[in-house]
Parts: sequence; structure tokens; C-alpha cells
Amino acid sequence: MSDNLPCFLLAASAGMFYGLSAVLCKRGLELGAGTVRSMVYSNVVMSSFFLPYPLLSNETIHLSEVSTGAGLGFIFFLGQFFCFLALKKGDASLITPIMGAKPVFVALFLILHGLSQNEINQETWAATGLSALAIGLLCWPPKRTSISILGLILGLLTAASFGLLDSLVPYFTFQSDPLNVLFFIFGSVGLYSLALIPWAEGDFRSYRPQGDPWMWSSAVFMGIQAILMSLAIGLYQLPTEANVFYACRGMWAVLLVAWIGRKIGLKEGKSPKSLIVRRAIGSAILLFGVWMIAN
Repeated sequence: MSDNLPCFLLAASAGMFYGLSAVLCKRGLELGAGTVRSMVYSNVVMSSFFLPYPLLSNETIHLSEVSTGAGLGFIFFLGQFFCFLALKKGDASLITPIMGAKPVFVALFLILHGLSQNEINQETWAATGLSALAIGLLCWPPKRTSISILGLILGLLTAASFGLLDSLVPYFTFQSDPLNVLFFIFGSVGLYSLALIPWAEGDFRSYRPQGDPWMWSSAVFMGIQAILMSLAIGLYQLPTEANVFYACRGMWAVLLVAWIGRKIGLKEGKSPKSLIVRRAIGSAILLFGVWMIAN
């Protein structure tokens, strides 16, 4: 445990920053920052956080690292695209905990790719069942209200996309220099995002005083969490275990919505307390379920 403690601390801290970023992003979207526009700016800011990585590496850059990074970056780009659409369609305190199912996908993809010698054991199936129960608690609507089924589906697609990425990153970073591979992964994400500018809502460059401060704040925290999680996944060969700790982002999202939701004017901050409590319970069950996979 002590040898892996830095990995777990990095992942847990990343989860906290992700939860904060999701809440701020949701508020920015409510105030008109624009879904596509927010994604482009967020990914460009996040990519800029990785610019020093090649300078920190002692290895020369190889063509294989460029192609590998570009391929993995596209998977991340798809995950981000699903994530922003999910936050647009559903509550942050609903979507973010659902993404906590990512460790289940990581474990399954590791087995499907043949990167793990472990079979799908009883603990994995039990954790999957608990995840399904938790998602049911998270998604069951209160009286006279409804949930976004599309938001739910997009949240699961986000978890699956990032789960696929995290199952592949340790393998390729172990084959090459981790810092170079991570640089090309996130650098390519920024480049892919620029292709979405023609589809941005309204004038892409114009400043929007209501939504943009939230959007930029969210982008900074998204970049911080990406740095922390990339180090946890890329430098340690513990993708499933790291994601167990990263899954605390769901708990942070629920707590932050309950704590500051009303203060910042977030619409879901006006949700009944019983709904927030139930989502907190669902998040805890989900976290326990994915924890089982690592033990």
C-alpha cells in the first residue's frame, strides 16, 4: 500500500478537482457558454498543461509515440465529447457519479485486450451488480420530475470511453517514454477539438460575461485533474486501482452541488434534499462496488 500511496493520492486528488470542474462547467452551460465552445476551450487549456512534458523527458521522441498518442488522444476526445453532452443534458450530481463506473470498464477492457491474466471473478460480477443498483438509485426520479435518459446513456458512454483509454495507457507508456506519450495524447486532444469550432454555438471568440468565467474556471480545474490522473495512470501500472480512488469524483460532485449549488445559482442546487441524499447513497454504493474490483 505504501509503495502505491502516491498513485492513489494523485487519483483521489484528481477526482476532487474533476467534481469541482463538472459543477462549474454545468453552471457555465446553464448561462450560455455553449457546449461545443466550452469543450474546445477546456481541451485547449488542458492540452497546454502538458506542454512541458517533452522537456522533462530524457528520451528522444519516436514516431511510434506520435501515432500512439494520436490514437489514444482520439479515444479521450470521444470521451470528452460524450461528457460535455451528458452535462448539457443531465445534472452534474447525476452524471458525474455515473462516470464512477469507469473502473468496471477498465477491468473488463483489460481482460478483453488480454492485458490482464485475471479472469472475470465473482468480485467483478458483484461489483458490476452493485454498480447497476447504484445507477438505479442515482437515476430514479423524484415525484413529478423526470430524468434525461439521453444524459444517462451519454454518461455511461463517457465512462466506457475513458475506461478503454485507461486500460490502454499503462501498456503503451510502459513500452515507451511515459511523458512523451502523455504529451501526444493530450496535445492531439487539443488539435482534434479545434475541428469543432465551426459547430460552436454563436460567435466562438466573443466573450460571454455570464457563462465564460464559469467555463474558464472549469477548464483550469479540468487541466489540473488531467495532469494528476495522467501521472497516476501513466507512471504506475495500476489502472483499475487508481480509478477506484478517482471514482470519488462522484461523491465530490454530489457534495459540491449540495454545498454550493444554491449559492452559485445552479438549477439542480434547488433539487429536494431527499434526492441529493439518495444520490449520495447511490454514489457510496457505486464507490464500494468498484473498490471490490481492486481487492
